[in-house]
Amino acid sequence: MITVLRCRGVGEPMGEASMLANVTRHLDPERFRVVEVPWSAQYGPVPAPLGSSFDTSLRSGRTMLLDYIRRDPNPVVITGYSGGGALAGNVAAEIARGEHPELDVRGVGLISDPLMPWPYSPAGPTTWGIAGERWIDARAFPLWHLADPADVITCCPAESPLRTLADQSAAFSLVDPREWGWDLIRRVREKRWQATIRDWRNVPEVWRAYSAAIDGVRGYLTGEHDSYHLRHYPGSTRTYTEWLADRINEIRE
Repeated sequence: MITVLRCRGVGEPMGEASMLANVTRHLDPERFRVVEVPWSAQYGPVPAPLGSSFDTSLRSGRTMLLDYIRRDPNPVVITGYSGGGALAGNVAAEIARGEHPELDVRGVGLISDPLMPWPYSPAGPTTWGIAGERWIDARAFPLWHLADPADVITCCPAESPLRTLADQSAAFSLVDPREWGWDLIRRVREKRWQATIRDWRNVPEVWRAYSAAIDGVRGYLTGEHDSYHLRHYPGSTRTYTEWLADRINEIRE
């Protein structure tokens, strides 16, 4: 038996209404058990006005996810979607680096990871996750990055002004606005801002970058980010979520 851990996206409900439920419902129940990781999945005021910041959610979620893996009697597969993809991917990167050698991970599936590095981008080498890049050593276990080229969360253009928005909002919450302010100061001091438009005098380039950002936001609002269970994986008759389920079903104990 293998345990599949689900890390839902920001604002998603627990249970079968989440994106990852569209993956796990296609798994062989004789070989896989499914466990939802109840991390807070909050991004400041989303989904609750007094929610914790995304950074805080990721920190507490990291501890929770590692504990779930450590306590599980079975080998595990880690899955994550959107904000949960950031969480699952961050923990997977630690494990792949050998920081937790006692943990038995058999695969990692990430849908719309906001930290997907450019080598996995189907939109080309000038796009990667909106929050930056985080590398996972795929020699440690099978790794699947699922990213639709039209999804700006995971395929964001290199110089997009949306990157600044992601940087500015990661620590924002109405619960602790002072921490948000200090995070902005630390980012300036430590030069942790993602590069966006480099030459503001190049009017056509600025226009192109902002036009692409508007298109990305429009796509996000009209379903490009949350229809992985409806659209087909490139070159396949299976949806993205069905394709990932097929890959997990291929794992052997």
